[in-house]
Amino acid sequence: MKPKSSLASLKRKAREVVVKTLYEIEMGGLDETSARELVMKKCRRPETQNFAMRLLNKTMAHSDEADKIIAEVAENWRLSRMAAIDRNVLRLGTVELMFMDEVPEKVAINEAIEIAKRFSTENSGRFVNGILDKVARLNREVRDNI
Repeated sequence: MKPKSSLASLKRKAREVVVKTLYEIEMGGLDETSARELVMKKCRRPETQNFAMRLLNKTMAHSDEADKIIAEVAENWRLSRMAAIDRNVLRLGTVELMFMDEVPEKVAINEAIEIAKRFSTENSGRFVNGILDKVARLNREVRDNI
């Protein structure tokens, strides 16, 4: 019998599937409908599917806003110069920080770091950490001024 996966590991899998799917969309391999179908196929458990679909839908809906935020805080980096996988990890992390209040800030940042380290270069974890830390700071400033 297979051991039951923890909720944290199911959410990690959902995030990984979403990042890979966002990458495929960006590279021109998927349209939004096909992306949703792929996420449903890759995430078999209902709790993983639900979380992954929320992540995917929110990220697709807010990708332009996320890109603007990332560009604002990424000193000396244009989005087009970033590795595509890093760019998509940053989009997902930014959307979690800015548009998903149920995800704790530290969790969003740490998950993005781990995914970047797993799927990109050895320096990607530090890069993603630096950018998302600035996004989180910006988000706190915005919330404090409301």
